[in-house]
Amino acid sequence: MAEGKGMDAATASVSRRAFVEGAVAAAASAGVATVACQAQAHAAQGSSEADDKDFSSATSADETVWGDAPRPVDDFDFAETLDADVVVVGAGTAGIPAAASAAQSGARVIVLEKMAAAFGIRTYVGAIGSSLQREKGVEIDEQQAVQELLRYSSYRADASLIRLWAENSGEAIDWYSDILQRGGMHPWLETDINEGGLFKEYSTCHMFYDEPGGSTDGTQVMLDKLDELGVEVRYSTPMVQLIQDDSGRVTGVVASDEDGRYLRVNASKGVVLATGGYAANTEMLKALNEKDILNCVMSYCDPGATGDGIRAAHWAGAQMDLTHTAMFFERAATMPGSDGGDWTTPTLWWMGSQPFLQVNRHGERFANESLPYDYDLHQDANQPGHVFVQVFDSNWADDVAAFHTIGCSRIVTEEQQQNGYEPVSWTPEKIEAATMEPALQGGQLQQADTIAELAEKMGMDPDTLQATIDRYNELCDAGSDDDFWKESYRMRPVRQAPFYAVTVGGQLLCTMDGVWIDTKLRVLDGEGRPVEGLYAVGNDSGRYFSDCYPELFVGAACGRSITFGYLVGKELAEA
Repeated sequence: MAEGKGMDAATASVSRRAFVEGAVAAAASAGVATVACQAQAHAAQGSSEADDKDFSSATSADETVWGDAPRPVDDFDFAETLDADVVVVGAGTAGIPAAASAAQSGARVIVLEKMAAAFGIRTYVGAIGSSLQREKGVEIDEQQAVQELLRYSSYRADASLIRLWAENSGEAIDWYSDILQRGGMHPWLETDINEGGLFKEYSTCHMFYDEPGGSTDGTQVMLDKLDELGVEVRYSTPMVQLIQDDSGRVTGVVASDEDGRYLRVNASKGVVLATGGYAANTEMLKALNEKDILNCVMSYCDPGATGDGIRAAHWAGAQMDLTHTAMFFERAATMPGSDGGDWTTPTLWWMGSQPFLQVNRHGERFANESLPYDYDLHQDANQPGHVFVQVFDSNWADDVAAFHTIGCSRIVTEEQQQNGYEPVSWTPEKIEAATMEPALQGGQLQQADTIAELAEKMGMDPDTLQATIDRYNELCDAGSDDDFWKESYRMRPVRQAPFYAVTVGGQLLCTMDGVWIDTKLRVLDGEGRPVEGLYAVGNDSGRYFSDCYPELFVGAACGRSITFGYLVGKELAEA
């Protein structure tokens, strides 16, 4: 799951207009130059861009992406100077563990967060070799896991970085778990994974919860830990630019407070960039990640993720990944006939990850529906409108039980939850209330008593859709998908009225391309040399993901973020 978003995050769904306006508000909070300089441009463009459905006219990665060059530090009139060993920019999934780890190892730490509050410590965390895995008898071959993650990246990832996660994630998650457990949370390990499916699935998912339906806040637990360790966290304090000495070493940060005053924040040991990537920056998305956002109809990202860390690192000499990658799940529904890239009419559609029958807008089946999230959307990119139509019947609750998906897409019964199947999850009742009813009311989900009526509501030829369903049902009855080779246990017929159809597109969660780093988490230039004093973790860092998100390593992204945050804290404290 993407950084552990659960059911409560359903309320975070936004239209493209809200997405753009949220990004504007986040950037505008900076109020000053360089990293924050895009605020006025976004504000000026906000209204027209929100109404513009076309993401296809990407700009080049020039000043519209990187912003203005840093100003001479002497030009700033500093209202305050702060001194620390370590400055962490960003209070999120990677930044908070980085600060806690550094402070726990004895460093003086200041955290700068441009938003008014910390954003979302995740609860789905991927790791190998944790105490909980050993307790449950789970063994994952590190070498095999590293090779599989490299394959997911088309071998564009750095093998040493993936190995760094594989060899240290167990220790890091034990450390993280100890803090959360002391704060009243409890760990759970996903061991019920499929065997013999089309794709190998890994039991990496560690989930932290209070109790079924509990509300313990992992973010607050971690913030309480920072307070205990004496870490100073400054909110509504965006980074303006990095400070470098004559040698190029990064020695601190220029920031601004909510009153627009400039702060000089010195870092004797290093600055850690953990601002969360650029998923909330429309200019960077259009220029760098056009192929992925054309699949999307909805944003689910951190509104503060406007590329601040990546842009600041660029001006400090960092090399960015050459391929640009986003995490996007097929969890958004849009109106019949709408295209990918149109962010004006979405609603949350959690069942998009269920392998129901999928057709294109002509009513034709075109692929195996039992694919990892990104792969599924990659297939849709080749279809008209870059979307697909999901078709199912009134037996959908029985179908999802048979599908047996893992991670955040899993849907289980109340009885299964009570028996320890998974402590916090979607149930059919929650799915119906939180996604089906709103989608029916909004018009994204269509319901009909006949296939012909359903086809008309979706703008399809009734004969084509009927022929597709007849063929699909025939394959289900035979127990063998001779057309696209979906696993037999996931072949469920469409026969029982009422029938349903919904147009599904991508739900953007975050970007996953960043600046180059080495195994000490130091930012690198294009020659592979460290930019001294500068470190990056989480979605500001690169050389780890490419092309797609490895969904069957559940928690892979936030597991990497927490592990590298933990490691960079120790690295800097000991420097």
